[in-house]
Amino acid sequence: MRVNRWVGGLVAAGVATGALVVGTGTAFADAPPPSTAAASAGPATQRTCTDRIPALLARIDKVTARITGDAATRGSTAWLKDKESKARAAGDGALADLLDARVAHRQDRLDQLAAAKRTVQDIQQKDCSS
Repeated sequence: MRVNRWVGGLVAAGVATGALVVGTGTAFADAPPPSTAAASAGPATQRTCTDRIPALLARIDKVTARITGDAATRGSTAWLKDKESKARAAGDGALADLLDARVAHRQDRLDQLAAAKRTVQDIQQKDCSS
């Protein structure tokens, strides 16, 4: 049964590739040249600038606030450290090690979030400024 799925997937991929190869000649010839101005993209760019980018920035801020929160904030680094110390005190070394690994990963996650926020803000400045 696994072989049939694999073969079926391979056949489907081959058919799709063949359709793309045959159909691309006219698709590239009929396509208008790409526009460099973001304003000419119309409603899609406006929606991105007014709805999606602010929502994305808010989500990044929300996750950052959760990670940097105090011990009462579920999912924060302090909360995880507290859970880890309680697990060690209870003698559950495996859970404590798992929580310790999550704590160690949190600084990397904060660095990733900061880089993502800078990227989104750069895009917002470049594409959404009038």
